[in-house]
Amino acid sequence: MNGKFSIRIKIGDVEIQVDGSRDDVLDTLEKMPELLRGMSEALNMVTQTPKNVITYTIEATKQREDYPTLSLPPNASCPEVITELLKTDWGRREPRTLNEIMEAMKLNALHYPKGTVSGRLADMTKKGILRRIQTERGYGYILIKSS
Repeated sequence: MNGKFSIRIKIGDVEIQVDGSRDDVLDTLEKMPELLRGMSEALNMVTQTPKNVITYTIEATKQREDYPTLSLPPNASCPEVITELLKTDWGRREPRTLNEIMEAMKLNALHYPKGTVSGRLADMTKKGILRRIQTERGYGYILIKSS
């Protein structure tokens, strides 16, 4: 279900509309606090000039070379894949969000539904394998012990 998806948010006189696939729109909404800070700074500069219409185009750029490459069989269990991803330098560098983990899995041709990955992250956190940490990008996960 990755058809056209749109959401419009109005705060005071400022209106933001995000269009794209459902996943891209939801990913953008997750990053909204960071985007709003940048837009706020830009709007503050504009208030000192005559009123203009400002259009922002936000494109998600995925740096594929940043994601780890795994050597796991295609039938590897979801918790096994999560553990292997978070054991890499990429996984240890900073807490990784659900969307980052999903993208890394996708780039390694290891496909699981988002609900499955989310559920396994919750299970692994409850078992003490992962720690869930609030970051400015949302909740991130770090490996604290291998299962």
